[in-house]
Amino acid sequence: MNKGYLIAHVTVSDSAAYAEYAQAAGEAMKAFAPKIIAWSGQYENLEGEAHERHVIFKFDSYDEARRFYESPAYQLAKSIRAGAATGTFVLVEGAGF
Repeated sequence: MNKGYLIAHVTVSDSAAYAEYAQAAGEAMKAFAPKIIAWSGQYENLEGEAHERHVIFKFDSYDEARRFYESPAYQLAKSIRAGAATGTFVLVEGAGF
């Protein structure tokens, strides 16, 4: 089965509010147990809009990644993020390894 990847590119404008979002998002993720593939660290913005943080989460499937994103717990976390950060969030179906 192909995996699902949630890729987030984020620029934070309110560190305190974003920390609240990160805590709420982490709690929401516990039920889905994604693996973190990449977490910020060194990067180069080669093309397109630049952001300061980048995270890639691997889920068991594309549908599982979507269920996480649409879950009530994550939607609550997302509402905390509003106004604290801007970014791009993408779901991608990937190889089954």
